Amino acid sequence: MNQKMNGLVLHGTLADGTAVEHSTKSYPIPCTVWVKPVAGDTVNVWFSRGLDNEDDYYPWPNGEVTSVSADDAKYQVLNSGITHIKFQRTAGSGTTSTYGVC
Repeated sequence: MNQKMNGLVLHGTLADGTAVEHSTKSYPIPCTVWVKPVAGDTVNVWFSRGLDNEDDYYPWPNGEVTSVSADDAKYQVLNSGITHIKFQRTAGSGTTSTYGVC
């Protein structure tokens, strides 16, 4: 059986280098956050514990994520609450790197 993470809570595409930010206040705990950069791209992920989207972002434990195999993604399980999550393509020119939360 070939199972894939499809981002049941959140799924998106990083079309450019603009950071994409989401409120996580209604996300289930625990949840899995994942990124899947395309060849040549680097993606960063940050978490915030701020009450009103303050600039107190912390990098996720996986650091920068570069291209992964076609059937793989880098992920992190969240076991406690955060208020916001931010994804950003910081290198490369691809338009199809993906991210999500399940």
